[in-house]
Amino acid sequence: MITLVTLEDAKAHLRIDSDDDDADLLLKIGAASSSVLNYMKSGVVFEPKRDASGSVELDADGNVVYTRDVRFEVRAAVLLMLGFLFKNRDDDADSAFEPGYLPRPVTALLYPLRDPALA
Repeated sequence: MITLVTLEDAKAHLRIDSDDDDADLLLKIGAASSSVLNYMKSGVVFEPKRDASGSVELDADGNVVYTRDVRFEVRAAVLLMLGFLFKNRDDDADSAFEPGYLPRPVTALLYPLRDPALA
């Protein structure tokens, strides 16, 4: 399973100081990460590698070279999704999103990065 944020990131985002919810948080981090990856299809979640001048690096075939750093928009989307999952453990009481869809703030961050050809 790929997780796009750390437990420490999640606890800081949710302002949790204890270790009491760690198991639940790890489950929800995995679920939020998977939801974002599913939405992205083959869209790139990692930052492109840049040379000293700030230009994006390309490999010998002309393809972009990526780092293992998760893009800021993707990390923020995972943390937002995690917040929805953590707050609404049993139900979407605030009707923040339609069944089968991600919450609008999450998709707003991810939509420009998504590969539309694989929708």
